[in-house]
Amino acid sequence: MINIKPAVLNISANDPMGLAGVHADLRAMSAMNVHGANVITATTAQTQHQFYDLNAVSLHAFKSQLDALYKQDIFVVVKLGLLANSQQANVLLNHPILKNKKLIVDPVLAASSGSIEQLNDRINGLKNLMPMMDMITPNYDEVLALVGIAIENPESLIKAAQSFIKLGVGSVLIKGGHGSHPSEDYFYSASQAFYVSSAVHDKEFTRGTGCMLASLIASSLVLGSSLPDSVVMAKMQLNAGFKHRFKLDESSGSLQPPTWQDPLSISEGENLITELPQVYGQALEKNLIFEPCLKPLGLYPVVNRAHWLASLLPLGVKIIQLRIKDLEGEALKKEIQQAVKIAKQYAAQLFINDYWELAIECQAYGVHLGQEDIDTADLLAISKAGLRLGLSSHCFFEVARAKTINPSYIAFGPVYETKSKEMPWIPQGPQGLKYWRLHLPDFPMVAIGGIFGEKFQQVKNTGVDAIAMISAITEHEHPMLATQQYMNAFELTQ
Repeated sequence: MINIKPAVLNISANDPMGLAGVHADLRAMSAMNVHGANVITATTAQTQHQFYDLNAVSLHAFKSQLDALYKQDIFVVVKLGLLANSQQANVLLNHPILKNKKLIVDPVLAASSGSIEQLNDRINGLKNLMPMMDMITPNYDEVLALVGIAIENPESLIKAAQSFIKLGVGSVLIKGGHGSHPSEDYFYSASQAFYVSSAVHDKEFTRGTGCMLASLIASSLVLGSSLPDSVVMAKMQLNAGFKHRFKLDESSGSLQPPTWQDPLSISEGENLITELPQVYGQALEKNLIFEPCLKPLGLYPVVNRAHWLASLLPLGVKIIQLRIKDLEGEALKKEIQQAVKIAKQYAAQLFINDYWELAIECQAYGVHLGQEDIDTADLLAISKAGLRLGLSSHCFFEVARAKTINPSYIAFGPVYETKSKEMPWIPQGPQGLKYWRLHLPDFPMVAIGGIFGEKFQQVKNTGVDAIAMISAITEHEHPMLATQQYMNAFELTQ
């Protein structure tokens, strides 16, 4: 059987040394098992050490490449690198091949081997294209050239990011690591903002890293990932590429990102070759301290009323979550107080879903939050109160952010399709759990979502520390019997 390979339309320039530009793009795309179809904007004259000349292809040659590919338009994502002049931008503005496409732009204004001419004309061309861009990935120097803001502190960084959005860009990833700047990138859109931080690498044999990052993001997008996930996946691959550098001589070389390890196809016993970067909304998330849960955890019922604790905890349940969606005010507080009282009677680890302020006030054992709650909850207050923290996660971005916060446990799901609530994420099954278990060897890990019957043992075999169950217990004809059976099934394979 012949596999279908997704393709990205790559619009970029040629580097005669084969280290940056279209060559770097293709190395990155190939690592993601994505095909790169190329439209050449210019043939540059450069070496590792010096930039000599920018030779734009004729407008006829540029447009004819686009015209030919439009006749076989198989693309949903376009990656744009070096734009040779504003005339090329005007062609792109009016060409049908960019219609309804996701456009990722690396605004190559200067090469690491030297400056590139016709700067003002090329800047104007990029600005005209900004309303079509889903993401732009400038470094600090390119930010200054494009929006006139020198990044000197967090306030100027945010201001610069907002300036791109005002110019029509969907999102911006401002890259750190350039020159003496720290290796910390900043993602900003109208609805989301976060930092991505990685280890600092030496700069030997690293030509084309900016090209690669944008190409890795574009490749992840065409594989079906969201923009935040694509950024995290791209950083994972780029950082792994630093461990797989090659050189042509003692001063020239680049990265070779390894083949992407798909969570759903990683082989049994295979070692991870990538690491999650730090992802955080604000700096304090990197320095929080939450006590770990007491192991072993085992079966983790999720219930909607305190009376369930009185029924289930005598059976030996060690961890339980109170998840109330239909009470508020004093009735909600009384239900939480009652649950806390019962949990303490049985020395059980009770996590309160969402209501972190009431959890602190009622002196619960812990709080469970969804990712949508992280930006509004006071994580520092939860930590200072001595409560444990559990965090939900569903994808690369969310697992990376959860790991950075260092909670008491990380829950991952949905493992299977679930009816407890609508979710946009594709269930990853036991195979996905095995992948995340490799990334989270030191964290208590909770599996959740559609787990019941024979699926329970399949999930247990992945090495998770706890299995959260809702309807399989609370909607069972004999809830206590079901609880005891699942507890026994968990303990049999300890």
